[in-house]
Amino acid sequence: MSVATASKQPSVPAERDDPRWDEAVDEHRTALAAFLDAAEALDDEAWRAPWQPGKWTRAQITEHLALAYEAIIGELRGGPPMRAKGPKWRQTLLRWVVLPHILFHRTFPVRAMAPRETRPPEVTTGRAQLLARMRDLGERFEREMEMARRAGRGGLTHPYFGRVGPVKSMRFVAVHIEHHTSQIAKAK
Repeated sequence: MSVATASKQPSVPAERDDPRWDEAVDEHRTALAAFLDAAEALDDEAWRAPWQPGKWTRAQITEHLALAYEAIIGELRGGPPMRAKGPKWRQTLLRWVVLPHILFHRTFPVRAMAPRETRPPEVTTGRAQLLARMRDLGERFEREMEMARRAGRGGLTHPYFGRVGPVKSMRFVAVHIEHHTSQIAKAK
């Protein structure tokens, strides 16, 4: 293809111009608000109890989400991404097959493992303080993602999916929060 022919090809709009961005941000805000509401509605016993036998407590789930936000914000600010889990070919395959399934069906694969960087320790922070931290991190995540997106470098590097663009990243974070909202809202 000649340079003249290449220049006549229709240009693909940049991700920063993606019309789905505002919708993705709204998805995230709705998911975060629902999580915070569900967590605030729990009594103290439920907050400290595992959501199912042998699983994380609801406090640990909240800490897990906070750690995920912190890792993403760190990458958006120029820090290292979370460590890759598997070779690039597998990340590409998972990004093409599993990620669209997650985003469409709004469910996670059974027994999906949290990346090491987001596995929570025992939580000693009080609920009000941890939920305030979550709210703040959610707002910071949106601001950092928006700044990165406008600069043409938004998105994140997911340990299992590799590089994911800004809209899908925002939607993935929303679905991730929804996934954990359903866990903390379950009766013990």
